[in-house]
Amino acid sequence: MMKPQQVPDFLAIFPKVFVKAVPEELPPVRKIMYKINLIDRTKLLKTPTFKVPPALMTKYKACINKQMHASILNRTSLPGRASMFAEAKSDGRIRPLFDLRFRNNNT
Repeated sequence: MMKPQQVPDFLAIFPKVFVKAVPEELPPVRKIMYKINLIDRTKLLKTPTFKVPPALMTKYKACINKQMHASILNRTSLPGRASMFAEAKSDGRIRPLFDLRFRNNNT
């Protein structure tokens, strides 16, 4: 008969990964920065545009402004953009989401 294995206490082993509050800034720059190259840089994507429900719009705009202020999001004009939209979470916050399916087909 096999002994059941104990699950390691990952919360104690990796306290920097499993934080109590989500940080509002990007992590420090690492020595090695990874980059995913596009297969065809000239390929224009026709991505769908999603509507944000009016009930979420105030929180959505505040979330975008907060992330832009923290340099997490930057306003740019690029081919191959990703549509951004929001989903309501059960605790009243919103979850910003990006549709990357079309861009992922070119990586």
